[in-house]
Amino acid sequence: MDLVNLIQNLNEGKTGERGTYRSRTKSKSLKGSVRVYRTILQALRKTKPGDKWSTEGSGRRYVTTKQKWGKSKEQAVGGKTAKGFTPGSQHTTPGASKEDVDGVSKRLRKKYGTGQGSDVETDKDKKK
Repeated sequence: MDLVNLIQNLNEGKTGERGTYRSRTKSKSLKGSVRVYRTILQALRKTKPGDKWSTEGSGRRYVTTKQKWGKSKEQAVGGKTAKGFTPGSQHTTPGASKEDVDGVSKRLRKKYGTGQGSDVETDKDKKK
């Protein structure tokens, strides 16, 4: 193998394009269903309670929620904090599957009134 072929082989995986993330969990669909932000702080600034998202460097999903207790300034941005879900984790409550994360997101959007559309039912909708 000559030097040119060696350099080409090394550069094949380094496209620098978005979407080339390789997580340790080998899950490519994780980031395809949520918006990806550079950092947790950036995501907390731009999301509202109930929004699902992830960061570039993590293999986790997050849901934005409001901070209800504690005084940690490092973890809260504008009264919002992140609830993290690690895929493949055993014995987590709530679970880290897509359905569990979607359920938490739906409940938070309903609780804080940030949901839009048919995915968030109100008590009036259930009585009809």
